[in-house]
Amino acid sequence: MKQLRYILFFLAMSTAMSAQNKITSTSIEVDGLCGMCKERIENAAYILGVKQVNWDKETHQLDLVFRNDKVSKEKIIASLNEAGHDVKGSIASDEQYANIHGCCRYREGELRAKHGLGDALCTEEKK
Repeated sequence: MKQLRYILFFLAMSTAMSAQNKITSTSIEVDGLCGMCKERIENAAYILGVKQVNWDKETHQLDLVFRNDKVSKEKIIASLNEAGHDVKGSIASDEQYANIHGCCRYREGELRAKHGLGDALCTEEKK
């Protein structure tokens, strides 16, 4: 009976440990300007398997918590690009970028300056 308890305890601990290994927390740099960008970025990142998202307008860091058995970081990045946002190491196509609202054109120097920002963060050179 004692041996059965040890086996059950070991199985329970193994299951709990494997469930913890499925959760990934990470941050990625995503370019954007405003509250509309924040909403678009967070909505694009919040796909099946993603548990938490938060994009900081000041730092441009998108904090993610996701189940890596359900979704990959690459798939989340592809969704962000599809929404028109550049991610460090993965630039949205011109067609994808063209779909965002005119006031959210984070690649435009004039709009970046209005928001107190310098050059675009996620340029091709920074890959």
